[in-house]
Amino acid sequence: MRRLRFLLIATLIGLVACTPGTIQPVSTSTASPPTPLAEPPALTSSPTQPTPPRVLVISQGSPWQERVTNWLQTRLTAQGWQIEIRPNLQAADLETGVVGVMLLPPLADYSNLIAQHPDLRFIFIGNAPLLDAPNMTQVILPAERLYFLAGYLSVLIAPDFRAGGLFPPNSETTQQAFRNGAYYLCGRCVPAYGPITTFPVMANLSINASVEEWQGALTELNKNRLETLFVSPEVLTPELQDHLAASSWGILTAEPPQDSPPDWAVTLTFDLEQGLETAWQAAIEQKQSTTVIAPLKLQNINSQWLTPGRQRMAEQVLQDLQKGWIYPLTPP
Repeated sequence: MRRLRFLLIATLIGLVACTPGTIQPVSTSTASPPTPLAEPPALTSSPTQPTPPRVLVISQGSPWQERVTNWLQTRLTAQGWQIEIRPNLQAADLETGVVGVMLLPPLADYSNLIAQHPDLRFIFIGNAPLLDAPNMTQVILPAERLYFLAGYLSVLIAPDFRAGGLFPPNSETTQQAFRNGAYYLCGRCVPAYGPITTFPVMANLSINASVEEWQGALTELNKNRLETLFVSPEVLTPELQDHLAASSWGILTAEPPQDSPPDWAVTLTFDLEQGLETAWQAAIEQKQSTTVIAPLKLQNINSQWLTPGRQRMAEQVLQDLQKGWIYPLTPP
């Protein structure tokens, strides 16, 4: 009995020892984890557009302004360059994107601005050099050469040397070059028939001369029975042009006027475009300072006046002028 009681107690003790302890349940939340805050979208800056290169044309109504701007537009517009025309140059104009500055007379004194921008290229277009600077390229249009050639041509195409010229006031230098050009061909240029005088004969006209003024000047000149007449572009008004179109004279001028009569003899001008191309390559592309002498050329040639043989003679003189072998202001 005791043995049975002992076995029973031992069995109970064994069962208690094998019973696992109480395990506290782990609380697991079924709620979804908090959603992280979305980061703000990154700001994407639009690509910066490069500033297009700019060329400034400084001009106060220069007679060369139209040809200079036309050449620039033809040369640069397709490449996206901007061309701006301004009457004056200020320091603030040179701040953004300016690559070159074209200077046309009459001009203020820009020597300080030019010196303060040594990396900027300046191109000057005029009849005489402006100044020497390491960032300055100059295109020179020597008026005395043009008027020398005009004088030469005026007597060359006149059957009896009977040539005349109309000039603005205070143009003694250009008149001297015109006279020397005539003398280069024919010495004293005395005609074979009367009235006898030494040609060429010349008269002065004020700018925008009245009809009475230029009629009086032409009447005085024609007392010598003119055959050709050179008209300086400064004095060529539309009324004078219409009057000359009805005359029998061979008319020569510089820089052809709009709607010039087709029977005029010849127009003399500078090959400004060739000079600009040479200057541009030196100044902008090669970063060099140089002086370019723009060559002369003949336009609107009327072969009834300037025959092929006479044209060859004139072109030879033109080449000699360009080479510097003829001094326009020195009497032959």
